[in-house]
Amino acid sequence: MAKVYYDLNPSQEVVKLQCKYTLFKRVINIVFSSSVDYELDFDLMQKAFNIVVQRNDCLRIRFKTIKGKLKQYFEKEVIFDNIERLSFDTKEKQDQFIKSISKHAIKYKKGEVVIPYFIKTYDNKYMVLLKICHLIIDIHGLNFLFNDLFDVYDSLLNNKEFPPMPYPFEEIVKHDLSKKENKQRYNENREFFKNYLANHDEPYYAGVHGPNEPIWKKQLQKGKRAMKMFFVQNDTVPYEHKIGGEIINKAIEFSKKYQITLTNVFFYACSLTCSILNNNVTSMLPLQLCNCRTSLNDRNCAGTKVQSIGCFTEVDYEKSFVENLNEFTLTQLKLYRRINFSDQDFEMLVHNTYKSSMLESYYSITFSFVPYNRRKDVTYNLYSNGKGALPCYLVLLYDVNSNEIRMGYDVQKKITSEQDVLNFHNRYLKMLNDVLDNPELMLKESIKND
Repeated sequence: MAKVYYDLNPSQEVVKLQCKYTLFKRVINIVFSSSVDYELDFDLMQKAFNIVVQRNDCLRIRFKTIKGKLKQYFEKEVIFDNIERLSFDTKEKQDQFIKSISKHAIKYKKGEVVIPYFIKTYDNKYMVLLKICHLIIDIHGLNFLFNDLFDVYDSLLNNKEFPPMPYPFEEIVKHDLSKKENKQRYNENREFFKNYLANHDEPYYAGVHGPNEPIWKKQLQKGKRAMKMFFVQNDTVPYEHKIGGEIINKAIEFSKKYQITLTNVFFYACSLTCSILNNNVTSMLPLQLCNCRTSLNDRNCAGTKVQSIGCFTEVDYEKSFVENLNEFTLTQLKLYRRINFSDQDFEMLVHNTYKSSMLESYYSITFSFVPYNRRKDVTYNLYSNGKGALPCYLVLLYDVNSNEIRMGYDVQKKITSEQDVLNFHNRYLKMLNDVLDNPELMLKESIKND
């Protein structure tokens, strides 16, 4: 049977674009693990993994360049024989191995989209580690995939019926492409974003490092509002901090009372912290990564659906947190309806509108809020690949079971230090406490003692 080739869906185009405009192609990698305290039968786990590959067709995607354009197709069957098994007696050796596999871009154009490893860890846990191509999956999808893997493993172990089948990613790709091909909708979206930008003042870059970073100070002295992009040296380093249940409970109550999503509460407070840290700037353009899983079919599929939107964060210090957040949310709702608009075209509109260089960025943070329903017996870990196209990626992994947020900062180390990250995080926690305790107090009063 002849192969059916598809264009990339809009979410995949975002990933491809990010890879295209950085010198270090490893940004295509996601390295993610699940580990348990009890012994895994790796022979049985290999069988479970192969079943999961058949159940989740995104793991059977192959890519091919046809007439200069990247296309994808779905293999009918893919079998993984002899999945590599490793054991480590020290944390240093284990970390070094994970770092080493993260360094090299996965060869997705040569049929390599997922590389699994089974590991006996230095602290006597059993780990399934995946190096996987971002073109086929995102972090939201990984949570779904690992849950499916352990459910299938349990079914094999206990001779039980398999869980319900995931929804085919191929069908989602076809649906996404049918919307993408609507030229009238594209032109309407382009006009919307053109007006959207024209009606906002030029935003400020407001980094988590604050206003005294030497490279940024030079930009400020030139009267610039945008930061230089670092195409040559964009090494990143990860840091992790946590947000505890007390703040999360306050945020949940706030979101219920004011009917605002939990994501937006944390997102706006994060942007507000950046604004205050950078001498109370009043206009930012943070980048939000959205999971775009709006239907039941989307949520029952591991394939990549994440897309980004640049959402102006404007701060009026004469208004309360809840008033500012309401205005931000109303704007965001309009953007969500047009999220399929090309990232590349949006970038062009931004730089044309504000007469700025394509080698400069207004994005100081990229924000992603990822609620996940983790099995109680499994611990997940996301690893940095050591390179990043933008100054700071913030991933808030919200474990709904433990009611804890693991906040991952992946920052360009040329401009942001560990102390910078800690200072920002402490300010962020204080900001959350202050505005959630007094959501209707004017911001200028809320931050007096900051």
